[in-house]
Amino acid sequence: MVMVFIASEPGWKCTNNSTCPFTETFSLGHDNYKFRCDIPREDWEFVDDFTSVVTEFDLVCDRGSLGFVSTSVIFAGFIAGSISVSTISDKFGRKLPLFVCGFFCCLFHFVSAFAPAFWVFALFRAIVGFMIGAYSIPMFVLATEFSGVQRRGIAGSIIWIGYELFIMVLAAIAYYIRDWRQLTIVTGFPGMLYVVGYYFIPESARWLLKRGRYTEAMELLSKVARLNGKKMPDGELCLPKVERLGDIRDLFSSLKMAHKTIGIWLMWFAVSFISWGISFSAPFLGGNIYVNVVISAVAAVPSYVVSAGLTVWVGRRKTLLVSFLFAAVGAIGALLLTDKAEHDKGYLAGKIFMSMFVAKFSSGVAFTIVYIYAAELFPTTLRNIAMGTSTAWARVSAFASAYAPLLLSVHRFLPFGIMAGLALGAAMLCMTLPETHNKPMIEDLSPDPEDQRNDKDENRNAKDGEDETLM
Repeated sequence: MVMVFIASEPGWKCTNNSTCPFTETFSLGHDNYKFRCDIPREDWEFVDDFTSVVTEFDLVCDRGSLGFVSTSVIFAGFIAGSISVSTISDKFGRKLPLFVCGFFCCLFHFVSAFAPAFWVFALFRAIVGFMIGAYSIPMFVLATEFSGVQRRGIAGSIIWIGYELFIMVLAAIAYYIRDWRQLTIVTGFPGMLYVVGYYFIPESARWLLKRGRYTEAMELLSKVARLNGKKMPDGELCLPKVERLGDIRDLFSSLKMAHKTIGIWLMWFAVSFISWGISFSAPFLGGNIYVNVVISAVAAVPSYVVSAGLTVWVGRRKTLLVSFLFAAVGAIGALLLTDKAEHDKGYLAGKIFMSMFVAKFSSGVAFTIVYIYAAELFPTTLRNIAMGTSTAWARVSAFASAYAPLLLSVHRFLPFGIMAGLALGAAMLCMTLPETHNKPMIEDLSPDPEDQRNDKDENRNAKDGEDETLM
């Protein structure tokens, strides 16, 4: 999210004593935005609000798309990281890639502040993206695998609140630190303390059991029970040892599995484009970029709280349907207000509200639920691969959404029109997938994983008792 500030483009104006005939400031989407490309470089200048990679490396006119490249390469790296490390995480655990990749993510973010040229900066950002993709999936999987059936939705929702709180802090920091190199250093250095968490966060007990490491799993579960003032249940808690880990081919091992895989991929694509497209559009909506970003984060925080409640009381499919429909309403509302927002502050406020609050809030709910839903639809032996490939599709979408502001130069209705169409399509798609609310997780590959889920559901009350005993 820091790229919204360090890769943003301030407006431009004509310099004094130049042949340029204008006195106002022009930003992306304005009819005269491209006029500067037809006059000498010395006849115009950036408005001195802040510096960014765009202003430092002069990424304008023929080089104008490179500013968006610096953001999109992060998502290209994310795709590679989420696919490659997801298999490693299934084989070697959730904890190791979580902390190793998290540390290197912060390190390369910090180092990118010293890039002497644009392509060096872009390379460092691609590495940052790879590391984000590599650690974000194990982080989420670890949180959900430690949760009981009834608390799984809550755990999968609240872990994202910290991210939005950071965005609020980031907007405040960026408001006072207008130099992009200084901002990168300030936001990167504290993150390297992330590695300290390695000594406090345990490995997934579910993964240990599936790998046959029963002693370690029992020691860990005993510690969890002791810290929560509970007693371990009588008997042994174990799962059959996995003889073969699944691979990407198993995502299409049956028609039902292929349907779930493709459905989840498409929903991830839609919600990612909407969520990131709104965030990347913040500097170009009008008004104050810092306020727009804060509004976006403020809208997202309650979306995670609401998601936590809805996962318990309503379920996954209905929540996804309603949230996608409201995201479509927000995008359509912002689209309809676009023309009048240029000349009327009331319409501008309405456009910002519809996009940064209604659409962002709804897409935040959908993003949270689809994360939980994807983790629950697939068996433990495939979960990391399924999540990794799903987020890869989400980052393909995010890669494309980084260019959403450029669509303003084609037609000002395009960005929000695409978001509305994707939201409506995803709303219809989600109703074709099975509900997982209050259902136990599937553990391994069977001829029909849903049959396995139904068999386990018959004993769910007993299992819930075990979950409550430990957690």
